[in-house]
Amino acid sequence: MCVIGHYVPGLPAALPSAKALREATIHQTTAAALASLATTGVRQGIHRFASHAEMNRHVDEALALAVAMNVQQRSSRK
Repeated sequence: MCVIGHYVPGLPAALPSAKALREATIHQTTAAALASLATTGVRQGIHRFASHAEMNRHVDEALALAVAMNVQQRSSRK
């Protein structure tokens, strides 16, 4: 096994840092946006990609589509 890097996860704190609070806000906002509709935005099937960059673009587009669909769903309920 080859170890790359020296990442040590932070421990829970009574008073989280400002960075941790910002990251938690982003995480909660994304989760709330995805909660309206049960979809990942990725169509069913086998997907083959020529590179990791192409796969990452596909995943990012699917996530953006899922968030947009959920926001639209929430807007139509009001």
